Amino acid sequence: MWYLRDMLIPTILASSLSLTPLDVDSSQSYISGEFEQSTYMPGTLIGNWDAKLNPEGTSTLPGYWGGSGNNVIGCDLTPTLGGPYNSSSTGGLEVELDSVNNLMTLNNLHISAFEEAPGIFPVTLGMLYETFRTVQPDSLFPGDIPIDIPLGEGSMTVLRFDQEFDVVAELTTVDSQSWTYAVDIPVIITLELVVLDTPTGPLVSPGVLQLSGTVVQTNTQIRFTGSSSLKSNEVVEDPPLAFENVPFDAPTVLPSGQIASLLLSATAESATTMNSAELEFVAIGSSHAPGDVDGDGVVGVTDLLAIIAVWGPCEGCVEDLNNDGVVNVTDVLEVIGNWT
Repeated sequence: MWYLRDMLIPTILASSLSLTPLDVDSSQSYISGEFEQSTYMPGTLIGNWDAKLNPEGTSTLPGYWGGSGNNVIGCDLTPTLGGPYNSSSTGGLEVELDSVNNLMTLNNLHISAFEEAPGIFPVTLGMLYETFRTVQPDSLFPGDIPIDIPLGEGSMTVLRFDQEFDVVAELTTVDSQSWTYAVDIPVIITLELVVLDTPTGPLVSPGVLQLSGTVVQTNTQIRFTGSSSLKSNEVVEDPPLAFENVPFDAPTVLPSGQIASLLLSATAESATTMNSAELEFVAIGSSHAPGDVDGDGVVGVTDLLAIIAVWGPCEGCVEDLNNDGVVNVTDVLEVIGNWT
């Protein structure tokens, strides 16, 4: 009898494994790091002068000597948003523990930050423009000189990691209820930002989480910890960011001391995102021990009695531990094999 049990139990256990959903505990989980996002935006500037609506406004004239009217001036804009950040994280994953073969399947990992509040970062505007003059006020703006202008604050509203497909990790046994692991998880990284009061929309790039940690299984709970360091440098072409005729007050150059009222327009050609992140999280879910028919956290006599009480065909009942539609000796052996 015991020899037969020793042969059958590993097979029964392997066939009865299922994915267990775990929820990330935001009070014990966080993402911190350093972030910078810069966007290349070819565009134009022009004075806000209008013959009827704003005759006292600023006019722009091309070159050193200019001409007449209010003219469009070519410029390149590079708004840059970035700095350090720290946010609690939420999310979840599904795990399947195979302690017989020391393997763990991970599925549907998703980790999000900034759900409670956005990350706030300083915004600077890099400008490179053609030489132009202004009228009202009269000033010369020598061109082809890169300048950086503080604009205020922008925000990161979404930072999310979504697992692309299942992975299997090897487990290293610590004791009968706990293991360590290390595994590479392919993910899709999604960022959403607000720059110059304009949402960028989703900025999506592939990545790999080199995840390591511990997993502890008791009769009532699975506790999963994960830790990862991530560095990325991604370029997204044609991000959905554009603005038109945004008011921009520019300090005059020659002579200085006055303000030229300009309007900026630009459309993004590319966005470069650099992110260095440290991820730490704890995920917890209820564990239903194999053989625990009545769900009391103990595999014992009451579970055997429950199986005997419904012996025979029993489609979908909890006593059918291997889900073959019949309550019989294989279900009894699973209880015996997991006796606590």
